[in-house]
Amino acid sequence: MRKLPHAIIAGLITLPLLLSGCSALQPAPDAETPPLPPPSQEEQESAAATVSSLFDDYYRFELDHSPVLRSQLGYSGQFEWDDISAEAREERIHYYQELRRRLHEIREDALTEEQRISYQTLLASLEFRLLMVPFEQYDYGYSQMGGWHTEVVNILVNYHPISSIPEAHDYISRLEAIPVLFKRWEENIRAAEEDGIIPPAFVYAAVEASIGRIISGEPFTRSDTPSPLWQDFISKLDQLGLYPSTYKLLERKARSALINDVKPAYERLLSLVKEQRNVAPRHAAALDHKDGLRYYQLLLSYYSNSHYDADYIHQLGLTEVSRIQNQIRQLAPALGYSGSSETPISELFRWVEAHSQTFPDSEQGRDEFIGFQKSRLRSIAERLPYFFTRLPQTPIAVRTVEEYRADSAPVAFYESPSLDGTRPGVYYINPRRMNDIPRYRLAALAYHEALPGHHLQIALAQENQALPDFRRIIGNTAFSEGWALYAEKLAAEIGAYQDVSERYGQLVMELWRSVRLVLDTGLNAKGWSRQQALDYRLANTPFSRADSEAAINRYLVMPGQAVAYKMGELRIEAIRRQVQDIQGSRFDLAAFHSALLDEGALPLDIVEEKMLRWARSAGSRASTAAPVSTAAAQ
Repeated sequence: MRKLPHAIIAGLITLPLLLSGCSALQPAPDAETPPLPPPSQEEQESAAATVSSLFDDYYRFELDHSPVLRSQLGYSGQFEWDDISAEAREERIHYYQELRRRLHEIREDALTEEQRISYQTLLASLEFRLLMVPFEQYDYGYSQMGGWHTEVVNILVNYHPISSIPEAHDYISRLEAIPVLFKRWEENIRAAEEDGIIPPAFVYAAVEASIGRIISGEPFTRSDTPSPLWQDFISKLDQLGLYPSTYKLLERKARSALINDVKPAYERLLSLVKEQRNVAPRHAAALDHKDGLRYYQLLLSYYSNSHYDADYIHQLGLTEVSRIQNQIRQLAPALGYSGSSETPISELFRWVEAHSQTFPDSEQGRDEFIGFQKSRLRSIAERLPYFFTRLPQTPIAVRTVEEYRADSAPVAFYESPSLDGTRPGVYYINPRRMNDIPRYRLAALAYHEALPGHHLQIALAQENQALPDFRRIIGNTAFSEGWALYAEKLAAEIGAYQDVSERYGQLVMELWRSVRLVLDTGLNAKGWSRQQALDYRLANTPFSRADSEAAINRYLVMPGQAVAYKMGELRIEAIRRQVQDIQGSRFDLAAFHSALLDEGALPLDIVEEKMLRWARSAGSRASTAAPVSTAAAQ
């Protein structure tokens, strides 16, 4: 979600438009207005041409206004950063308003089914962006989760190739442009501060440490160790085979940009961060902001793709926690636990943790950790053709996290491929954090982040040339994270968990996401204290105090986002049950999965309508899936 300006008048769009599904996006007809006659052939052709043009225009607008997005999608020739000034945000909001107006002028019933799906998806995205305008400042400019200070490094290291001399110059131009980006960023941070929005006290240690790592080492300081950006630039330059004179010229220009542009920009940012740290609140939840409950309900509606309020989601979380804990208790004997079934669940958790395996803290242990992840993905990739009728051709690579972000990065995460598939999807694993979680949870993590989770879903959408371009890249957190959590459970059906401890690990991962429903709503809507949230998590999960503190920090700086996983997974499971009820003995799980993923990451109301139509009309069509491509770690 991008931050939006206050320029749009609050109340321009009302909450029910977002909450009551895409059918609510068109004004209700007046009781005395006769219904329109069915659209003529000419009206259908005109509507199709107009809406297709608007889809293309929206995609071009997003690309034209975000060099970062272009880099992420794999477009070449990028030498700029996004314009995050107030003027640019005003332009963006004006465009969204005008696009929304033009979409509403189209007769939806004149569109084909596929066009309506795209039309409703784009409208839903615009509605949310405009609804969030009054709350733009509530999205912190930086936090322990990141900010532009880490984003510029990530883009240059992972998304800016240097395969030619012009691309090397583009890289240097981006280094030289960081001060302008950071100046505009500082203006936004200051504007938020004037509205009383300052990141809470717990974020500063991580932010300052990140900045320190980025501007430490050669050429910023005398050191045998290169800084992350210097190491990246030189290693990419080394691959070009340049004449020594050309190499030295580019090297000299990059060094100058780092010392004279990048370092002062980061030092100025560091001064701002330290200044705000001195006045930062110790605790800040959504509820603490002006009109905070309305702000939080908007986030809940978006991230859960539902009509439900915080109280309902909170109670649902409590119910899911109890259900999953009962499943875990049933596994206890197979795990070797001989305690009474009446013993508090925390005792079972402590016993399992005490008997859990970790990797040796050595080079051999690091290699074992990497090999474990690769073997799990190879194994499940072999099973996927039996559970999907289509699989992505874009390969997935397993790579270790770069040194510059190893301390702040999680155990594992996924980054999407380029749009043309020439850059693979990457499952990053972090040997430095390899024992942050027990070995028994690593399989479920791999299935969530890579296969059959994020990579399978995202790559299939990007490869689908039949979709409008914006649909190939648009995100929907409830769908994508819901699918990834569903994928963890699907792995059990596939038979991918190799022993009872890994099956226990899958249940613990599901419990983790269910507890999020309780804590996110408790902290941000129900006035829970930090200690109350900490006590609940420690009593109901096997997670450590340090892990629980970090989780609570996340829910406070990203309110609502954490509910997407479980709410999305529950909805996908409900859709599957409905399709099974309709199809009965004709139900084919592989066909269902591929039909579900065919359209990309859609709002779940649209997914449900689409899948029910598919269940009634198309039925299941069995076919053979090509094996998914996996690449070795690089």
